[in-house]
Amino acid sequence: MPDNIDSIYYKDGVNNSFAMSLLTIARRRMLHLFMERMRPNENTTILDIGVSDDENEGANFLEKHYPWKNRITCAGIGNGDQVRRFYPESTFVRISPNEKLPFGDRTFDIACSNAVIEHVGGPTQRRAFLSEHLRVGRSVFLTVPNRWFFVEHHTSIPFLHYVPSLFRGILAKTRLEYWTHPSHMDFVSRSTLMTDWPLETKPDFVMTGLPLGPFSSNIALIFDPRKGLKTDNLIRT
Repeated sequence: MPDNIDSIYYKDGVNNSFAMSLLTIARRRMLHLFMERMRPNENTTILDIGVSDDENEGANFLEKHYPWKNRITCAGIGNGDQVRRFYPESTFVRISPNEKLPFGDRTFDIACSNAVIEHVGGPTQRRAFLSEHLRVGRSVFLTVPNRWFFVEHHTSIPFLHYVPSLFRGILAKTRLEYWTHPSHMDFVSRSTLMTDWPLETKPDFVMTGLPLGPFSSNIALIFDPRKGLKTDNLIRT
């Protein structure tokens, strides 16, 4: 496994200062939404699933700006060297793709992830990924790039991703071929998340990031049991 397994996620789509500026604006809005809706305090325990081994202005935004870093457990598939170096107050735990998380049920007050679910595979893998959030966390906050945003996040190519078969066909055998494989990156919308959600009771969905209504850059999925939602009807996969 390479030392920096996550460098590819910032190599193509965020390859200039303007794109990075837009990314940080979007992630700042998502962090504000997280603080507003989840209302964490100094005692709240957080699991951040899918932290990045790549350290840049837009990566690991929660760890950069959260006031109680010592309450964050960072879970990632890389070696975690950068996470440990830049966020020594937080705890890093290495995880394996598409395997159960190494934590007991309801270990954390909040299980969260940002821009991860589109990389786990198809519907079966996404459903399992969501189920693990629900298993280890008492509440869930998940954000994902919106497939209906006019620019595809990972390549910075506009509109082509609106037709996935065209996107994959045109980019096959180019330097961007990595993004044409659904196992590396799939297109996720609000309806995709609703279909994959493993509970009978649906979570809240909020358009966030760069605000353009249904074409906003990101979608937040919010599940908060303090609003009366329960996990007793979890559909096991």
